[in-house]
Amino acid sequence: MSDLVKAEPIFSFTRKGVTEVVVHGIVTLKKQGVVLTGPGANTNIVTRSLLKPWQVMAVGGIDAEHKFWVMGVASHNGQADHLEQINELMKFTGAKESDLVCPRTYSLDHGVAATMRATGQPVSRLHHPCAGKHLLMLAAARAENMAVESYSDMDHPLQKRVQALVGKEASEKLTWVPDSCGLPVAAMPVRALMNMYERFALDASEVAENLKKLWLDNPNLVGGSYRIDSDICKLGHKMLLAKEGADGLLMVQSLPAANEPVMGCFVKIASGYNVAHIGISLWVLLSTQTELNGPLTNLRDHLKSRLEEWVPKDQVLQILYRPEPCP
Repeated sequence: MSDLVKAEPIFSFTRKGVTEVVVHGIVTLKKQGVVLTGPGANTNIVTRSLLKPWQVMAVGGIDAEHKFWVMGVASHNGQADHLEQINELMKFTGAKESDLVCPRTYSLDHGVAATMRATGQPVSRLHHPCAGKHLLMLAAARAENMAVESYSDMDHPLQKRVQALVGKEASEKLTWVPDSCGLPVAAMPVRALMNMYERFALDASEVAENLKKLWLDNPNLVGGSYRIDSDICKLGHKMLLAKEGADGLLMVQSLPAANEPVMGCFVKIASGYNVAHIGISLWVLLSTQTELNGPLTNLRDHLKSRLEEWVPKDQVLQILYRPEPCP
């Protein structure tokens, strides 16, 4: 299996013909029903927060009436609206902050974090971007009389249920590793993850439909202000799901529309998280495709309008990525 160390160049910044920055990674577009092949599709990646939809669905009990459920798929910024829903979720679960195993942290929002530091507010597990997922797992463990203290252990019944669901959906050999938030997460080939998102887009089951509705109705809760996944969800007019993951991951999945196939876009930046580099990489992917559906065409045009924001004005953007021929 190919390795991320061999990631291909996606784009560069040059200054008067001299290359100063080269961004490497994986960018892949999947059309409905098309089997992904090639090095990018076969690269094994740790899915991080891109796995959250299935971790939440394995928990069960999701309804479309309480928007706090969406915090399970969120990697939230720790802004006021996020903490409001996290606190509602805590009331629902009966959990305390000390029950969570995710690390204490400052808000991902720089302004909120600066205020926390200036006022002496301590770091909190509730500000961790994965707090919602942990709270949902605590709720499930309590409701089903499972051990609560060990809810994050790899062999806990709840984690075994997650592993069974993800294994079924991925239909690939998986490696389970601890994520930085303390929960087990799967490593799998890119093709497997993109297949999962395509099936999720087409899934008409109650639990999937409820989760997609919550996600699309509350895009700001999934990420927050100045987050590319929330921006894409808003731009998509309820036809695009988008999810960021740590260390340079982004998944964008279109939803069913009349006479158009669903499509998914995967981005992994080898150097880690940089929102400008992720946004440019997604634009490079979309701008080099010959056939896009309506939602992704609109997204491509929107991303082009943001290049002035993302490309330093004294440098020139050069596209290095060359898409593989379609099978």
